Amino acid sequence: MPKLLNFMQHSAAASWFLSITLLLVLLSDSMTQLGFAHGILYTPLVALAGLSANRLLLHSTAGFALLAVWLGFFIAPNAPAEFSTFYVIANRTVSCLSIILLWWLSMQAMAFRESQLRQQHQVNQTQQDLELANKVTGLSHWWLDNHRKMVRLDLPSQQLLGVNLAEITLAQFVYCFDSANRNKLSLQLEQAGSSSEPEMLECKLQQECQQPLWVRIISYQDPADPDLVRGILQNIQHHHDEASRFAQQQRRFQQLADSLPVKVWTATAAGQVDFASETFAQFCGRDTQTIIADWLAILHPDDQQPVLSYWQQCVANKAPYKIEFRILRADGQYIWHLTSAIPIFNEQGEVLYWFGSAMDISEQKKLWQHSDQLRLALFQTLDEISDAFLSLDQQLNLTFINQQALELLRASKNPLLGKSLNEVFYRPGKDFSVLTAAIQRSFIQQQAEYLTCQLPDSSLDWTIRLYPNASGINVLLRARRD
Repeated sequence: MPKLLNFMQHSAAASWFLSITLLLVLLSDSMTQLGFAHGILYTPLVALAGLSANRLLLHSTAGFALLAVWLGFFIAPNAPAEFSTFYVIANRTVSCLSIILLWWLSMQAMAFRESQLRQQHQVNQTQQDLELANKVTGLSHWWLDNHRKMVRLDLPSQQLLGVNLAEITLAQFVYCFDSANRNKLSLQLEQAGSSSEPEMLECKLQQECQQPLWVRIISYQDPADPDLVRGILQNIQHHHDEASRFAQQQRRFQQLADSLPVKVWTATAAGQVDFASETFAQFCGRDTQTIIADWLAILHPDDQQPVLSYWQQCVANKAPYKIEFRILRADGQYIWHLTSAIPIFNEQGEVLYWFGSAMDISEQKKLWQHSDQLRLALFQTLDEISDAFLSLDQQLNLTFINQQALELLRASKNPLLGKSLNEVFYRPGKDFSVLTAAIQRSFIQQQAEYLTCQLPDSSLDWTIRLYPNASGINVLLRARRD
């Protein structure tokens, strides 16, 4: 039977065999007197077609058999005189009914086999997916029979634990793990047998002459059998190595941040400060956790609201952050700092975290303030001298002019500041070209120049000194009265 089934399902000659046999039965039917039940000989052939699992072959065989049954009625010799035609027709009708019944049963059998094959395929696919997932995640399975105190292991569990037995005692199973966690594991297995929630434990395997291997043990009670505890064993060495490397990188970053002269801090993508270097703590006289919890508290009260608003704006726009504000020192004084931060993005353009620093600029701030004071004193001095004085920037736009120069030009102060050289010395019908040409020449050549000339609306000769510098040019005009 298996050979016949294999022949009908896999041999290309099966259709030829059925076709030739159908023709032979039809030929024998045409040569035999009516009354002989040749029609019934088609039913085995329909049954054979049903074994082929080929719907087209089954339909063709059944259809030809039905046609051949009644074709034989017309081409066969007449029935014997004592044999009624009614019996011949009844005979052929019963044969047709048998053929149809076999065709229907074969169709049902084919549908059932196909359903079984689909289910088997799904089971196989699920099993393959499960095995692949187990390989990817490093999962293996074990079962604890609490009644016998025996643990059954699948092959991956045996390989992971380094044992060659499919079943070991509970004590042997517990001994496979490091001594520091054996009591915890025993307690977990005991609780798993009476708890509906899964129990989990991470520990190292007890493997001599090998590097420690970290695994995760998950155990839970079998819902169908209270005496059976099912378990999963997962190799998490890779995750443990990743966590160790990450922790080591964090320690290195913290050590580097603590060794820098500037104060280093980080914040989450949402702008929540989550790290402050030890330099910050030493400067403020507070521990880092206190600073992280309320970093605004170490700012000058007048700076808190502007700084917070600007920080929230930068976080919302994912824009670099740079601002000056005062930070409270351990001795109670507020010290100026230049604080900046940049967002760190991932490949998708999303902010992972913020990296920032704060640099003490109190000395620079004092120098700037002293410079401003000196500049103010200089301008006050230049404004009080009897000579005319003015300054122009690199674009030869007026940046300063004293009162004597204003009187010389017969102009008010505000309209002239910011105007260009030609606008400053423009007067309808007045020619200042000697002066403007000398200023332009001295600035381009970057050489001091001295000249004497007469200016419009003045009967005096003027001594003009030009002093170019990196930021522009200064002009000093002194009247000669000798």
